Amino acid sequence: MIRGMATRTIDALDPALRHAQAPLVLSSNRQVYEWWYFEVDFEDEDGRPWRVITSFHFPHGLDPRRLLAHQRYRTGGRDFFSLYGDNPAHYAGIASYVVDVRRNKNVALLISRFQNWAVPTRVSVSRPGDARVDLQFGDCSFSENPDGSYTLHVDQTGILYRPGQANRLLTLDMRVKFEQNTPGFQPVDAELLSQGGRKHHWACVMPNPKLTIEYVLVKRARRRKGFDVLCRANAQAVATSGYHDHQWGEDLLYKQIREWSWGRVATAARGNALPRDKVLFFDVTGVSSPGSPGARPDPVIVNVPGDGSHVEQLGSDGSHPPFRKFNQERVDFRAGCQLGIQGQRVPYSRELQVRSLMPSGESRNFNIKHRISNVVDVWPFYLRFIPKVVDFHTGKTLVGISESMRADRLALRDTQRILALSDKLTYII
Repeated sequence: MIRGMATRTIDALDPALRHAQAPLVLSSNRQVYEWWYFEVDFEDEDGRPWRVITSFHFPHGLDPRRLLAHQRYRTGGRDFFSLYGDNPAHYAGIASYVVDVRRNKNVALLISRFQNWAVPTRVSVSRPGDARVDLQFGDCSFSENPDGSYTLHVDQTGILYRPGQANRLLTLDMRVKFEQNTPGFQPVDAELLSQGGRKHHWACVMPNPKLTIEYVLVKRARRRKGFDVLCRANAQAVATSGYHDHQWGEDLLYKQIREWSWGRVATAARGNALPRDKVLFFDVTGVSSPGSPGARPDPVIVNVPGDGSHVEQLGSDGSHPPFRKFNQERVDFRAGCQLGIQGQRVPYSRELQVRSLMPSGESRNFNIKHRISNVVDVWPFYLRFIPKVVDFHTGKTLVGISESMRADRLALRDTQRILALSDKLTYII
């Protein structure tokens, strides 16, 4: 198969990859990172669609203090390495987004960091060989239940920062049961990218779980007294979709990874009792150097059934690349992390194409359109969209999620300047 036409071979999930993979003993000599990512889609009490995205990080590979310390960044008399150091053991945190799907709007961004002295007592993660999955991040957790289901509990506080205004608190309290449904999968050896002697790994633990909402409550403090409820759902709420994956690596992202595109497209419905079928894509490009060509030409593209059957690797149709990006544009960074800074012109692709075949020979072809009107989060190195997705054959518009990561921008001076300001919207646990 010619270069650019292959898709990634996938294997069944190794159950050990539900647990922590980072070394038990951490030091600055190995800049490892790890996170667990969760999505919960549901309808509130009024039938309005919402999406909550939460990630648990330890060791935290995107913590601004750790990144800037490792890069020996200094500004305004602050030497980040002298102040904080870059020992991975000192960095853990939680990040959550609450998206009003109907308005394509991120209504609450909560970023929390554990103080370094609190990490050993407030953060614990199960490891391969343990009797059950158990991830404890302060008052947040993801734990395996005796019946084989899992409970995600998020009790998180964040800061709503606006320049020139007093800070206000945001709170997210959510409890959701995850049931496996579609079996998990991984690339061969869970390898996402190997370059320069360092490996980055990914496992799709729950590609299409069944969810049961116990409760969701999102609040924002008022400027004077009291609070406003931004979103509320109870035990009768309809859970429409869910997702959980796990990523870890042997070095900070920007050292080996230039960029990636990741997302999912909801395709066929399975009725009210089952999640929709989906197509998942994950395309990764490494950092180029004379001795290490950057492109990884084989994206992950899989069909994810909603009926609990196994995922299927999708292949090329033989005449088109299975995944393609084009029409690059730029967006000014400002409101994404509330710091009120203009500029940077963050690059992204306006169009993604998936051209793939099921094992049966049936095609799965989509045009994914990124527009400023459907961007829900903007950082100088990262964009998240609720894109317009068009089925190439039928012309029907489908529901999707898409993210564009430009990890190489983490080392830019302009990005460093913004990361240095991000303490303004970080809640310390």
